[in-house]
Amino acid sequence: MKTYLLAAAGVIFLSVMVSMLIPQGKLNKTITFIMRMACIFVLIQPLAGIFKLEPSENEISDFYDAEYVCSVYSENQSKALESALNEKFNADCECSVEIEHDNGKFVVNGVEVVLEEKYANLTQEIYAYLEEAGYINISVYAKST
Repeated sequence: MKTYLLAAAGVIFLSVMVSMLIPQGKLNKTITFIMRMACIFVLIQPLAGIFKLEPSENEISDFYDAEYVCSVYSENQSKALESALNEKFNADCECSVEIEHDNGKFVVNGVEVVLEEKYANLTQEIYAYLEEAGYINISVYAKST
């Protein structure tokens, strides 16, 4: 807002100075008209933002806290993956799905699955299942006691 006001004041001041320095005649009318048009364009510049069709990334991110949304989304995806693996493989595990915000989209950045020691033989099967599901940066291991 401060830059807008400085630009408006500067153009108006320049217009006044030019109109005072230019001698009377045909050239004065033309230059005065051009300077008035410049003033009008500067003064209506904020209205151009109303007609913008697509908001920029900064304007979109002002509406939500991406870090908070990532954490909630990550927590929900982790719980859903735990229950899916429990249903498919009948194995107790702890899952951690890492979600990050990238160019206005939420994407999975990595998955970690920690199995109970008695399910260690399922690590390869679970890894293949997650890879087939399209996950990236997969870590599957059994915790030792």
